[in-house]
Amino acid sequence: MDRKRRAGAEHPFRFLFIGSRETSGEGRFAAALEGALRGGADAFLLREKRMAGGPLLRLALASAPAVRAAGALFLLSDRIDVAIAAGADGVQLPENGFTPGEARSLVGPDRLIGRSVHDEAGAREAERAGADFLLVGPVFPTPGKERFALGPERAAAIRRAVRIPAAAVGGIDPQCAGRVRAAGFEAIAVIRAVASAADPERAAAETLRAFVEGRA
Repeated sequence: MDRKRRAGAEHPFRFLFIGSRETSGEGRFAAALEGALRGGADAFLLREKRMAGGPLLRLALASAPAVRAAGALFLLSDRIDVAIAAGADGVQLPENGFTPGEARSLVGPDRLIGRSVHDEAGAREAERAGADFLLVGPVFPTPGKERFALGPERAAAIRRAVRIPAAAVGGIDPQCAGRVRAAGFEAIAVIRAVASAADPERAAAETLRAFVEGRA
């Protein structure tokens, strides 16, 4: 996988699977990841909010071969040190974490830097600070974040505020993936629709198909 930064008009991925042992269950984590990749995910974001550095690094190193074999990007959430140690293709920053500029000084020029944003101001600031792409959301209600859902129209306004690539995230499944495509997003990030599915490969394929076809 070429790890060179791919900012600009071309999005670095189309279907990002965000995985953790919490969302899939520890015993199903590998199966969910492999199913997502077979179903069309071309990027994987490992997001473990409560895992210490050592175990997180070991999980990242164990996950990387499947991601590499699929020709997908391997990203890591928040932990820049672990992303570097694991040889990840990039890091995804929460809005209240390191700035893209601070992260760039640590990861170097070739790794991708993503930023999670929730409004136009945050999106513009992330772009000015050098983010390669954005995750905009939550677009639809997700467990524990129902009142924060932006909706496709609000998310679309955030997407239009910047020129860098942006992916929609939050509550995306086959029933609503087409709506974010219609809202102007080039990519989607999916969590529970795949991680919690009995058949992750089928869930990923159906979500991707609905997005590509723009079906509401």
